[in-house]
Amino acid sequence: MKTVRNTPRTRFVLRPYRRIPTWYGSYYMSGSVIGKGIVKNLSRTGLRVLGDHSLTPGTEVTIRFHLGETDPPLEILEISRATVRWADQFEFGLRIEHLTPHAADRLAALVNADINLRPNSAQ
Repeated sequence: MKTVRNTPRTRFVLRPYRRIPTWYGSYYMSGSVIGKGIVKNLSRTGLRVLGDHSLTPGTEVTIRFHLGETDPPLEILEISRATVRWADQFEFGLRIEHLTPHAADRLAALVNADINLRPNSAQ
C-alpha cells in the first residue's frame, strides 16, 4: 500500500548574496501596525526579523534598525520598503524592495565587513 504525504515540499533556492548573523534592535511599520523586533540575519537583498506582531506574506513594511549597542544608537539604517516573503508566527523574512543609495552602500559595507572577518566560514 502506497502512503501519500500531505506535507508541502520545499525547494532548494540558491541565494544570490550571503547572509550574516546579527542581533540589531528594530522598528517596523505597515499600515496601522508599528512593531518592535530583532533583525536576526541580513543580506544585501533581505533580512530575517523576530517581531512582536505577526505579519502575513505580501505585506509591505518600512523597517529601521540600530547599528551598534549604544543608547542613543550611533547609526540607524532604514529600508523604506520591504515585502514579507514568509512568516512563522512572530518571525518573518523580508525581501528588500527599496532603499536609498546611502543605505544600500552601508548595508553592502556591513555585510562585506562581516564576510571579511570570517572568510573560511560556511555560507
